[in-house]
Amino acid sequence: MFGRNQKVEVVDNFLPLNEFYNIRSIIVSPDFPWHYQGRVAVEDMTEGQPWNWYQTHMLYVDNHARSEHYNKIAEIFLPQFKDLKALIRIKANFYPNTETLREHLPHTDYEFKHTAAIFSVNTCDGFTRMEDGTKIDSVENRIFFFDGSTLHNSSTATTSSARWNINFNFL
Repeated sequence: MFGRNQKVEVVDNFLPLNEFYNIRSIIVSPDFPWHYQGRVAVEDMTEGQPWNWYQTHMLYVDNHARSEHYNKIAEIFLPQFKDLKALIRIKANFYPNTETLREHLPHTDYEFKHTAAIFSVNTCDGFTRMEDGTKIDSVENRIFFFDGSTLHNSSTATTSSARWNINFNFL
């Protein structure tokens, strides 16, 4: 599916609608546990800015499932990743609504070359910007693949209550 030599591959309508609605009902739920992070990029020292925070839910990391929701997410997504050899991490992200659209500082997911995929759970004016300036808008049921060792940054959202996505990292 995703060629390692391509910079960014965007796939709209990635999941069949019934699977997409199932994923959205899990992630955008008052029962889904979120964990506060005081800043988005580790390199960012502006912790305490009223807009520079987000919440995460770690589904898989360090060779272990970390969430009761892992199996459901994995059974829907992982078969779609044709070149997956080893899973590194699956993390759900919740970026808050802000009055003004804010971009976070650029970061890499990991320093070594690997595939990253970001799946948008909802449509909003939030986005991910790649190091070369390419901007991928948050559109529900869209996924994009890229080398997670390249610089990229996220943003907040102003047109919805939040921006929700799922971040996959794999070899």
